[in-house]
Amino acid sequence: MKSFSLRILIGALFSAIGLVSLFITKETLTAAIWLSFGNGLILSDLRFTATDEQGRVYLKPIPRARIISAIFLLVLAVLLLMLQVYLDLNQPQ
Repeated sequence: MKSFSLRILIGALFSAIGLVSLFITKETLTAAIWLSFGNGLILSDLRFTATDEQGRVYLKPIPRARIISAIFLLVLAVLLLMLQVYLDLNQPQ
């Protein structure tokens, strides 16, 4: 539990909200926004431990590919949110 930060817990909450909104409301764009943002937060901060040759436990660094994926998901969430606002504003009354 020590490796879980507030950002990971918030990301898990957002991902859960996205999954529930997909199952209940069937609005895929809204669910994609929540899931993309939540998974981006999780990927950006989740850390794993390893053991070195002397038996000491240390935190592994976050791989570059995971950081790039997290940034992509966060940017995608913002772009999808702007698309959602655009579609909502141009919807006929």
